[in-house]
Amino acid sequence: MVKQIFENIELKDLKGILIDLDDTLYPYPPNHHRSMDVCIKKCERDYNITREQFDTCFKSVREKIHIELFGQAASHSRLLYFQRFSEKYFGHTLPAFALEMEELYWSEFLSGMEFYPGAEDFLKRVKMAGIKSCIVTDLTAQIQFRKWQKLDLGRYIDFMVNSEEAGIEKPDACIFELALSKLGLKTGEVAMVGDNEEKDIKGAEAMGIKAYLIQDTGFRS
Repeated sequence: MVKQIFENIELKDLKGILIDLDDTLYPYPPNHHRSMDVCIKKCERDYNITREQFDTCFKSVREKIHIELFGQAASHSRLLYFQRFSEKYFGHTLPAFALEMEELYWSEFLSGMEFYPGAEDFLKRVKMAGIKSCIVTDLTAQIQFRKWQKLDLGRYIDFMVNSEEAGIEKPDACIFELALSKLGLKTGEVAMVGDNEEKDIKGAEAMGIKAYLIQDTGFRS
């Protein structure tokens, strides 16, 4: 699979574009690492939890949730991660802690979000061509909507399908079928753009949808 840059994606004869959000339109890792660092410093300052203790506990609960909720949007829930963190570290559920830490994480994450170079120009090109578009993304609806608002995607994008509403994650066909249903289009009329070869590309291609694996631009915020 040859990786593409946004400028080389061919729009001719397309009626619709399906496009991933995280690490396709903007860089995920630098925002995640910055947000985690803020959360760790909060725990060090207010709860006397060392960085090593935080890392060990958080990794343990996250991995357990990933196994228990595999293929579901909730497997990525920071609220669940911090709920389980409180139970493992403090010995009981602390809703206030979980809510505080989740909001701290996402507020910091959203504050640094910006488009990859070329991504916004690509969306403008899609819009100007009169091509309908739909975000096809894993993770829960609320935070993906907040990312939508941060990037002001309503200027360019018509619909979103997230794995919470679909009840399953990519590469399952159901999430792509829901996107096609919202667009009112068929597989041969759309293309998928994403960064993950297994989830975005192979998932789309298994349904007969042309797919573009987007190239890492090297951008870091």
